[in-house]
Amino acid sequence: MKKHPILSLALLFLLSCGQDKNGSGDGNSNPADTTSEKKDISFIPVTSILQNQMAALDSLQVTILQVITVNKKEDSTWLPAEKVKPLLAPFLSPVIDKTNLINLFKESRFDDQSTAAITFTYDPATTLPDSLNLRHWDVYFDPELNAIRRIYLLKTVKENNIPVTQQLTWQVNKWAKIVTIRNDANSTTPVVTEIKWVWDLNE
Repeated sequence: MKKHPILSLALLFLLSCGQDKNGSGDGNSNPADTTSEKKDISFIPVTSILQNQMAALDSLQVTILQVITVNKKEDSTWLPAEKVKPLLAPFLSPVIDKTNLINLFKESRFDDQSTAAITFTYDPATTLPDSLNLRHWDVYFDPELNAIRRIYLLKTVKENNIPVTQQLTWQVNKWAKIVTIRNDANSTTPVVTEIKWVWDLNE
């Protein structure tokens, strides 16, 4: 049963990235593509992958270790999956599917020969609307396992008109963490809060 999430991720990856996006076969996209070429671009459906991972937490039937670190001070507790999922849910929005953000972001690909991994990076291709708090994301693919290994998302929001950076790192089938960086108006040192949830204690 534990193999199912990895299998589903591999299938999602093949569906989304199996196409030749620019006819060259190298997997790179060009933000200056013509309209007809844009139609052939397909991003990795990150939101669906995260939703599948969250659904898989329910089937694990384990208590999840939560570790909170604030400016290097650590505190830990155990939480059931139903209390963890709402804490991760904000990163399901905005939806990242195959096509809905192709006019705002561009994809680049890096093949790391030293680690035998492929990194797909997504950065703005144009000026982003103020209503969109997503700024960047990465997807790490393991060709040997034919599976997505890790997902990273970066968002910026405002709390009391103060910019706040939020970073999600999701290690597939193992753990997830959110790092929040707040710039205090009364201090030059930002407050960094990390919350990590671990369900594979062998990690």
